[in-house]
Amino acid sequence: MVSSTGDLLLVGPGWLGAPAAQWLAQSGQYGRVWTASRSGRAAPEGCLALHADITRGAADSATRNALTAPLAAIVVCVAPSSARGDSYAIYPAAARGVAELANTLDARAVVYVSSTGVYDRQDGSAVDERTLIAPTSDRVHALFDAELTVLATATRDRHAVVLRAAGLYGPGRDPGPRFAAGATAPDTWCNFSWRDDVITAIGHALAGAPTGHGVIYNCTDNNPVQAGDITFALTNTRPASAAPARDHVVRAGRSNQRISSAALVASGWRPDVPSVFDGLRRLGHQLPGLDGASA
Repeated sequence: MVSSTGDLLLVGPGWLGAPAAQWLAQSGQYGRVWTASRSGRAAPEGCLALHADITRGAADSATRNALTAPLAAIVVCVAPSSARGDSYAIYPAAARGVAELANTLDARAVVYVSSTGVYDRQDGSAVDERTLIAPTSDRVHALFDAELTVLATATRDRHAVVLRAAGLYGPGRDPGPRFAAGATAPDTWCNFSWRDDVITAIGHALAGAPTGHGVIYNCTDNNPVQAGDITFALTNTRPASAAPARDHVVRAGRSNQRISSAALVASGWRPDVPSVFDGLRRLGHQLPGLDGASA
């Protein structure tokens, strides 16, 4: 991790951001860890809460009064699943605010948690960080615009990283019931990121040295699995190959793609939960379809 006496600002202390902030505070690498939210959400243990609007950048008085330069790092965990419709605009707006703060407060690192949904593939194809992004929806446009803004903050003195996380799950967010019910077409490829593995990936990204350009990493367990195999593992019943009935179809916009996080793994990061089957067991599920077999 970046070792500094400067403070760290984490934007979006929600289901992912709050434990990430607490973990970073416990690392002892920073003077103080601030957690910023527009709702004034309470800070996790060891952190300080900042009631601020990141989209206003340095113009936000609370931010301006609380933070001093140089800032060790800014970490952004604005949850992709929390936006709907016009609120997708929060992504590029937040990224612009972060970019302004990074420059104003001389931040030495910026890590932005994005989504592998930015690839938006529906054909089960394999994708990695070199895959062309061709936005066809407001959501993907917003995600990609935000990423580009963050990547542009990189300098020879500032490390800027975009972590594209896939299928976040873990304590309090259990995908098991949905798959046990067969609510996803069985031939759909699914990709997963255990929450604490994304947190360690954030720390790993913060440890990188500036290169003069932004860096993108996919952050998944690197083990794509078809939905039908998850249903079988949970129920010991092989689902029909036909698509599910309309009232069981998963939420609009779900992708069908195989995400590679080989680049992040090659950089030295390893997931503690190497597959969704291991994660489901940690969440208390029995996997009768895998009894006697390795997960």
